[in-house]
Amino acid sequence: MDHAQTPGGLGITVGYFRDAEALTQWRNDAEHRAAQERGRAEWYRSYTLHVAKVERSSGFTSVDADGSPA
Repeated sequence: MDHAQTPGGLGITVGYFRDAEALTQWRNDAEHRAAQERGRAEWYRSYTLHVAKVERSSGFTSVDADGSPA
């Protein structure tokens, strides 16, 4: 999972799953269901959920002169 949040509190969390079945298992997990209920009761006034398929992904990591990640 990746998460980012603005100083004002707007946040985004991205979860990655190997396939649709893994997503279904996570969605139906009892511990996750309890966390959802707690989040709705204690933390969130609203949220939006998007489920999407990644068609392609790429990245880049800069390195310092000694070869370590910058």
